[in-house]
Amino acid sequence: MPRKSLNMILSSAMMLLAFLFLVRSKDQGLVPRHIPIGRFPVILGSWSGVPVPLSRKEKDILNADGYASILYTDRAGETPVLFFSVWYKHQTPEKNIHSPQNCLPSSGWVILRSKTMELPLYGENRPPVRVNTDVIQKGLDKQVVLYWYQERGRIFPNEYWGRFYLIKDALLLHRTDGALVRVSMPFTGQPDTAIRTETRFLQSVMPLLASYIPGRYGEAAAAEQNASGKPVSQEVPNDH
Repeated sequence: MPRKSLNMILSSAMMLLAFLFLVRSKDQGLVPRHIPIGRFPVILGSWSGVPVPLSRKEKDILNADGYASILYTDRAGETPVLFFSVWYKHQTPEKNIHSPQNCLPSSGWVILRSKTMELPLYGENRPPVRVNTDVIQKGLDKQVVLYWYQERGRIFPNEYWGRFYLIKDALLLHRTDGALVRVSMPFTGQPDTAIRTETRFLQSVMPLLASYIPGRYGEAAAAEQNASGKPVSQEVPNDH
């Protein structure tokens, strides 16, 4: 059996197990208050963005409870960065986060290289964040994609750990909400420059994410502060 098919079967099986645990519980945990991801700001420091709406077909495939798709350009004139995040209030086998490892090839992209990197997304004075780094190509176009999963207070790159956390939190918290966070940008030559630009962009994004993607607890106050226009910085554990 091809590795991709086996991975999809294992992932679906773990999702089903988590869903069964959740169904058998008598109540569902309350998702902390947060700002809808669809209201993510279009101005981030020196970056200004333009929303990129999804097509009806894309929305139907994702079947999400909220999303942000914004193309940001820096005043320095660098190549634009596409920020994309999709959020689910309650994941089930039929409604859950789609791995880019499956979505990108189905959209015609070839994954040339895929690895996990530690990047200083919170700045040089904070621990690095482990993210997936894919170099992809379609025709003559090449892009660097950085992405991770952010669910109930955790940031992690491995989707199978995500299934484990889903089962654990379905049992303990009665919650299965979560999000995918992804940025991408085209490049020519070597991808290192694109990775540095995306890292700098994400350093503007990270202090805000906890207000839009609910964590384990305590994000309600952060969301209220952010809605009032005050800067917010939240510590989010970076697991596996």
